[in-house]
Amino acid sequence: MFLSRKIRSGIIRAVGKVLPDSDRLRSLGYGPMLATWRERHSGDYPILAERTEMYDFINREIIADKAMQYLEFGVWHGESIKYFAEINSHADSRFVGFDTFTGLPEQWVDVFRTVKSKECDAGGELPRCDDVRVSFVSGLFQDTLSDFLQGYRESGQLVINNDCDLYSATMYVLTRANDIIRPGTIVIFDEFYALMHEFRALEDYCSSYMRSYEVIAATLDHGRVAIRML
Repeated sequence: MFLSRKIRSGIIRAVGKVLPDSDRLRSLGYGPMLATWRERHSGDYPILAERTEMYDFINREIIADKAMQYLEFGVWHGESIKYFAEINSHADSRFVGFDTFTGLPEQWVDVFRTVKSKECDAGGELPRCDDVRVSFVSGLFQDTLSDFLQGYRESGQLVINNDCDLYSATMYVLTRANDIIRPGTIVIFDEFYALMHEFRALEDYCSSYMRSYEVIAATLDHGRVAIRML
């Protein structure tokens, strides 16, 4: 039996007075979703101790050290992008890192901690790198990605490393780059454990754009996850 609109509205108002408007409370609701996700995506893929081991696996077993197009969102001091450039020596590979280099543009809230805006501030300075295949794009993704995509040309295996932290940034990157995220594209999530951010963004993106994927590697407890789009 359906409740009337008036009764439904009254219940919603009553619950709203009891429960706080809290990102942490919303995060708890995603806990069972992550547990279900782990069951649904359990399979024969490696569980690795460190993210660098996951990068090694992707380059060795998936890319086989062939040419790659590597786009990283969330660079900070450039450790990950420089690591990928080091392990993939193909002359035609290109590595592009996107970041504000002035820290997170908004507050990041998870179940157990809060990271204030402007954390991970590199003082506006781009990482130093002598590899000519590596370049950086400074600014908000919402201000820079569209211009980059206008000149984008497919060349080699596309790998997208989402170290965006924030839901808003991760969701924007996935949706705006949807046209180049073709089957076979590898997408890495560096804070997959963050229920209200990278995990939620992937779920919402795949639901909205009717995309599917397979997990190809993960770190312990699926804190970091790599997927291949289908």
